[in-house]
Amino acid sequence: LSEREQEVLKNRYQLTSDLTKKSTLKMIGDNYSITRERVRQIEKEAIKRLIELAKANEFSETLKLIEADLVNFLERKGGLVREDQLLEEFVSDNHNLDFLHPNAFLFTLEHLFDSTIRIGGHEYLYGVWALRELNVDHVADVLTNVEAHLGQGEKIHSGDEIVALAKEKISAELNSFLQGYLAKHEDLSAEDFVTNYLDAASRIEKNILDQWGLTNWDTIRPKKLGDKINLVFQKNEKPLHFKDIAGLINDAKFDHKRICAATVHNELIANDIFVLIGRGIYALKDWGYSVGTVADIIST
Repeated sequence: LSEREQEVLKNRYQLTSDLTKKSTLKMIGDNYSITRERVRQIEKEAIKRLIELAKANEFSETLKLIEADLVNFLERKGGLVREDQLLEEFVSDNHNLDFLHPNAFLFTLEHLFDSTIRIGGHEYLYGVWALRELNVDHVADVLTNVEAHLGQGEKIHSGDEIVALAKEKISAELNSFLQGYLAKHEDLSAEDFVTNYLDAASRIEKNILDQWGLTNWDTIRPKKLGDKINLVFQKNEKPLHFKDIAGLINDAKFDHKRICAATVHNELIANDIFVLIGRGIYALKDWGYSVGTVADIIST
């Protein structure tokens, strides 16, 4: 590719680690004093040329090796994986990223490999990468049926319970397809595949206690601060200082909000399910603690 073609692709897709973000058509156009439409043309022509070059012997053999590794990785996931898991488990663990940005591998998957496809904006899935041979609708049907079952009883499920439920919802067509993967990867099971499908589900999730339910449940993805504090107590199973509770809430990443210790302290004071048992140390009332003074304790 020409130097300009290289720079357009590198900046449009953030292909190298020295770049902090992807550039817009306008940003690149302003840099080269050309229109956004011209940048789009250069991008399209450069990608088309790369696709042709990828078939040349000097590049195709290496690309085939990478693609074969990727196919093997996806087969072991049941044919589908969340993009963040792909980057963490396949790209970051297996490739040198000192110069290349992980986006370089996503660019390669999208444009130079025929066996994979990216699926974004799906109603029941986060952004995922899948093998083209997999019928993703069959996976979505499994998740839809699991969601319907959970919605009926609104009952929290353990990890084993949710996996067993999802396995029951696998259609005959999907089960027949997955047998091919199980035959090639004898160390895996159908439970491994449905566990991965559940991780990719956008409406089903586990909380910090590894309890599964729907993402709109307060017990799974709490919105109120009191519910977040309650889950933190249940996970740690011991009294905590309000500053430590704030840190644990932020570490749990219930949402994109950052909470400060003072806000947590105010909630602990105002909410009667929590009890002050020491200097800044609180516990759950359900654990048997009660409000009182030293004099109260001595008198009893």
